[in-house]
Amino acid sequence: MKIAHLHWGFPPVIGGVESHLAMLGPELVKKDCRVSLLTGSVGGRPAEEYYEGMYVRRTPVMDLNSLTPELIEEQLGDIGRVIAQFIDDTDPDIIHAHNMHYFSPLHTDIMNTIKRERKIPLMLTAHNVWPDNDRTWTEINQRADIWDVVIAVSHYIKGELVRAGYRGERITTVHHGIDLAKFGPCTGDDRERIRFLYPEFEGRRVIFHPARMNLEKGSHISVRALDIIRREFPDTLLVMAGTEKAVDWGSRHRKHVDTVMGMIEELGLQENIFVKFFPWHEMPLVYKAAEFCLSPSCFEEPFGIVMLESMASGRPVIVSRAGGMPEVISDGRNGSIVKMADANDLAEKCLFLLRNPGVCCEMGKRGMGMVKDNWTKEKMTVATLKVYRNFLERKDSSGN
Repeated sequence: MKIAHLHWGFPPVIGGVESHLAMLGPELVKKDCRVSLLTGSVGGRPAEEYYEGMYVRRTPVMDLNSLTPELIEEQLGDIGRVIAQFIDDTDPDIIHAHNMHYFSPLHTDIMNTIKRERKIPLMLTAHNVWPDNDRTWTEINQRADIWDVVIAVSHYIKGELVRAGYRGERITTVHHGIDLAKFGPCTGDDRERIRFLYPEFEGRRVIFHPARMNLEKGSHISVRALDIIRREFPDTLLVMAGTEKAVDWGSRHRKHVDTVMGMIEELGLQENIFVKFFPWHEMPLVYKAAEFCLSPSCFEEPFGIVMLESMASGRPVIVSRAGGMPEVISDGRNGSIVKMADANDLAEKCLFLLRNPGVCCEMGKRGMGMVKDNWTKEKMTVATLKVYRNFLERKDSSGN
């Protein structure tokens, strides 16, 4: 089977969708699929390369960090030619777009034209939904029927898509998976590497906020919670990541980073917070350095792949009661669930784990077992292949 994926970003760009593609593509290759990806350009990376057997083509016309609605309109002809050439070169059985149901209606229209002209099924994985009052979201929802098949990354996302006008019978929920070869429990060698790479962590009670630094991901809530936590545990160190190399539509990310950094200074937390952009390959080690992790999202989080990364590392994770996260986290079992945007509730749950390291460890072990049973990249890939095959079989039997 030949599959052509399209998405705005891919490592070294960081994010949940990017991590997902970096796992799914190579796993599909192992299943004898020929896999290609069209994605945005990144400085210092070649326009064409292979990533663990998956062909990757990078182009400025898929780079959301440099595109604006005005530039998209101006470059419409070039965008159409680049996408069409990619499809012609890779000759896929299925075109599989990721989060192409937002950001640019014109990109979506181009794919729909290619689908109709070349008679290639068009599939979407919806990793996110957006507020009802968002103009772009409202506009693209009018195109809901162009997708032959839709994968939702959580039951929450499926429900929101149906509410927005997508046909429920076309949507299948496939939860994310995790690479257990990259994310696992901390070893003696890992501890030595942590001491060498991050001497700032030595002798500290480390809490990790792995998601990109912005307000939607609750970075400011973690900072406010830390202000409470340090009164009882002054040696606590909150590690924050995701300050760079994020897909940044509308150049909002830098503003969020500046807001959070200003809050850290205002509260005098510089000695209790460690901020760094961690290269993608270093992230597993940072999880292992922490006692537990935070994901206090302040929006209806679609899924939250950091939950799986944390649990696979043997670390419980505290999440907001938001979106798809309660589908994975069971309060008091493999982590904790707190009220959205409630720094006091978050601090209370953090303090419980800091006071009870044995309970924290048991929760982490339980989470590791749950990941192995339910959320591996292998299980995710098998489920995705089943969606492909079921649709193609129905298509062949109907003669369409």
